[in-house]
Formats: sequence, structure tokens, C-alpha cells
Amino acid sequence: MKKLLILLVTLVLAGCASLPTSGAPQEVARPANTGGGVVLDPQGPTPGSTPEALVTDFLRASAAGLSGDFTVARQFLTPEASARWDPTTEVRVYQDAQNPSISSTRTGAIRVSAAASATLDEAGRYTVATPDAILNSEFSLTRDANGEWRIAVLDQGMVVPSSIFTSLYSETTIYFLNSDRSSLVPEVRWYLTTSQATSAVQAVLAGPSSWLSPAAHSAIPSEARLTQRGVRVTDGVAQVDLSSEVASMTASDMMAMEAQISKTLLNLPGIQEVKLSSEGAELEFPSKIDLSAYQYASYTLAALADGAPATISGGEVSVLGDGGGLGLTHLATTYTEPVSRGAALGNDGTGLYEVRFDGSAPTLLARGTKLVAPSIDARGWVWSAEAASNGELIAVNLASGETKRLPLPYLQGLNVRSLAVSREGSRMAIVTDQKGEVQMNAVSILRDSGGAPTEIGAPLRFGQSLADVTDVAWVSDVRLAVVGRQSTSSTSSIHVVGIGTPTTSLAAVDGVVDLTAGRGLDTIIIQDNSNRLFSYDGAGWRLIADGVTAPALPG
Repeated sequence: MKKLLILLVTLVLAGCASLPTSGAPQEVARPANTGGGVVLDPQGPTPGSTPEALVTDFLRASAAGLSGDFTVARQFLTPEASARWDPTTEVRVYQDAQNPSISSTRTGAIRVSAAASATLDEAGRYTVATPDAILNSEFSLTRDANGEWRIAVLDQGMVVPSSIFTSLYSETTIYFLNSDRSSLVPEVRWYLTTSQATSAVQAVLAGPSSWLSPAAHSAIPSEARLTQRGVRVTDGVAQVDLSSEVASMTASDMMAMEAQISKTLLNLPGIQEVKLSSEGAELEFPSKIDLSAYQYASYTLAALADGAPATISGGEVSVLGDGGGLGLTHLATTYTEPVSRGAALGNDGTGLYEVRFDGSAPTLLARGTKLVAPSIDARGWVWSAEAASNGELIAVNLASGETKRLPLPYLQGLNVRSLAVSREGSRMAIVTDQKGEVQMNAVSILRDSGGAPTEIGAPLRFGQSLADVTDVAWVSDVRLAVVGRQSTSSTSSIHVVGIGTPTTSLAAVDGVVDLTAGRGLDTIIIQDNSNRLFSYDGAGWRLIADGVTAPALPG
């Protein structure tokens, strides 16, 4: 791994060997890869280095330091700067496709600029950069007693190209508990692969991020820590040794803790079994509980046929309901098989209706001015909002008819395009726009002991790499399928966007107006502007139905 890292650093940063010494920013040429690159350990400062060359060599050494202790990188700093510099505070990632430029400022500082890709904070939270974001770092230098340039002032954290980041860091899903401990709630972090298991358990102990904490928690006492034994992985078995506080936990807390830690670690490569101990003594569990973070089975695809509820199987469309002459649109269905109930908009979006697949007429759930396409959670609550938001969400219980209007102040004055509740029901993705600026945000959903929503948490922005988004649907516990457009494209396509992950794109398709999804990419169903439905098969899009609208899998 170390040799691979050094080779990557050399190839990515070698273009900085010839740098401008003053004036406007200039692009540093990237050398061709001859296929026989020399592998070198990062070296300390070269005597007689110019400020620009010193900063370039420091960037190379600090990137290599991710696999070590940054000893070489600190040689480029004054003793005072070295004492202050914490490289782990933030990792700023720039795009490999564009070389960083280096220039001098009016004050004589050295500025490094590059197209930003993402940032990673000290807790491992990954934030994607907006399409036009520029990463800027400035370095002030001074001469030491020998007349050599050294860096005296620099930003905390470090700057690395995306190829180095992805070679050293691994996506890690941390699992917490929902309000009533009936399911797990995921949160993505990124950790150095060399310490991934230990970092993951430490994250479980620390609890969820502030945006998620209203709806998720850890069963583990806040005082609990990993002991010096930490997490050791041998022959596929992860042995986790925790401090003495966990030994006095209740049986239910202990089982919940085991579910959290095991689910988190069993997702990591090379781990097939997890054992927990406290101060070296193996913990005994009365039993183990199997909690899901993605409560999704196999369900029948539903849609609207001439405004009436229908199901689709084997390319055959079966009309099973009555549209009531309401001009129904935007269908959502419950987590039942066979499909029996759902919700849709009617009367030009002014009414939210319950629809049944037994031939009975739709019934009104809520009225509005212009409502957003509904989403139904696994507890039977139908969610919507005013498209021209009044700063609240609407939730209606299908079983009881109870209606809740839950404040969400950040929505005030925004246009809501789409919303989708996660499978475990503790998170929601919301798409908004304001004067052409489109954002995706995730919010947490706090519920009472009966599962009724009581509060919506503060938003966390994600998916910043997309310039436009019209619809979203969950495809895994941390990712959504998205109808959207990148800033470099004039047409929309399907993308896979994660909360705390990079965005990827699927095979292009024209004229997408609606989508739904279940579990995995092969469950994505799209509707085009000719009322045709297509499913994704890994390589492209396959026609599965014609003459129907509003495809719906549960959610």
C-alpha cells in the first residue's frame, strides 16, 4: 500500500515540479505516464528550494503522510507552525481532471487553487463540493536560521487529489437506533482503510451527527470507550473490547448495542463475525436481535392507467381501482403485498387522496393549493407539502385519518419539487428550488412511541454536484436514484446520489418525468414523456409497459 500511495502522489503532483514564481495563476502541466514511473519515498525539503517549490514538495509529503505520521511533511514547517498544524482536522479533496495552480499573492504568500471535489471533516463526514467550487489554500513562508524557506502559516487540515483520497479512505456506514429501537438508522462516514474498523466502532460510541440526532441514538453509555485492546481483526473475526461501563448495561441495551456494532462491522471487507468484550471479559447476550436498516421486501409495481390504480406484472397492466374522475397523478403505495392501498394527487394537485386497489373510489385525505407528490412511510403515514412552501410538511395517517402539520422553517419561501421518506422512516430527502437554485437536503423525523411523527430536524445539504433535480427515490439505506442534470449537461439523466458519498451516473435516457425504485439499481423504474415505463438492467433501459403513468413501488 505504501509503495502504491507514493507512486500515486508522485504521478498526481509531479506536474508541480516546474512552477511560476509570481504573477497570475498558471496551470501546471501534467506529465505523461510512461508506465515505468519511479517509486520514491517522500523527501524532506531540498536545500535552496524556492517558496513555490517548497509548497509543492510539502503538498506531496503531506499527502503521503496519510499512510504514516506526517513526520516528513512537518519538516517543511517552522517549529511553531508544526506545533499548530493538525492535518486530520479537514481533508480538502480536489479533482484529478484539473491540475492545481500555484501563484504568489500581493503579500508574498503562496496560493494553491484547484477545482474542489469534496471536504472531509475530522469526524469522517464527507461533503460534496458544488460544481463551481474552487479550493484555495494559502501558505506564508519565512526563512530559517540557515536561510532556507519554511512554511510559517498554513490552514489546518490538508489538500489531496481525489485519486489519493479514494486509494486511502473507505466509505463506512455507521448504524444507530431509531426512536423506538425497531430499526437501524445509517450514517455514512469515511475513514482511512488502515484503521477503518476502529474508527467505525468509535463513531458508534460517539453517536450520530447533529442533523440526525433528533431521530437516532446509540444504546451505549456515553462514557463507554474502546480499551487499549481496541478492535482486532483476526481470521475474519473482529474482537471489540469496550470499557467497563458496558458491563452494567441492561439486557435490552446490550442487545441493541450488539446489533449496532455488528451491523456496522459486518459491512466491512474481511469481517465475518463480531465478538464483544469488556475489559477483556467476553460479553454474554441473552439473545441477539436482527434490526433492519432497509425494510424492503419484494413488491408489485403499481401505476395509474387512465387515472385509475393499476398493477404491472410481466408487461401486463391490470386496472384494479377507480380513479373517481379526479385526474389522479403522482401515485405512492404502502408496504403491503399484494398492493392494496396508496395515495395520489387529484383535482390538479389541490387534493391528496387515498386510493385503493379493490375498485372503491378515492377518499380525500388533505386539501392544498398545489401539493407535492406524496411519499408513504412504512408506518402508514402519507407525506406531502405545498409546492410553494409555507414552511411545513403534511403527514396523514392512512389508518386513522389523523393529520399533522409539522413545521420545517427552512422551507419557507422555497418551491418544493420532491420528497421521499427513507425505508426506516427516520429520514427524508427533500428537493427544493429558489429562483433556479436547486438543493437536495436530508432531514430527520422524530416520532413518538406509537410511530407518529412529532418533529422534523434541521436540514443537511447533499448532492451538490448536480445543477438540477426533479425527482428522487431511495435505492439503498444511504443512496437515492435521482432525475437530475449536471452543470455540464443540458439534459437530465438518472444519477445515484448518497448522503455523504460521491454522485455516480447511469446510462443516459431522454425525457424522464417520473421514477420509482425499490432495493438496488436494478429496481429503478422510470417514466418518459411518452408514458412509457423502463427498468434499469445494469447496462441500459428496458421497456416494460406503455400507456401508463406514475410508476410506484412502496414509499
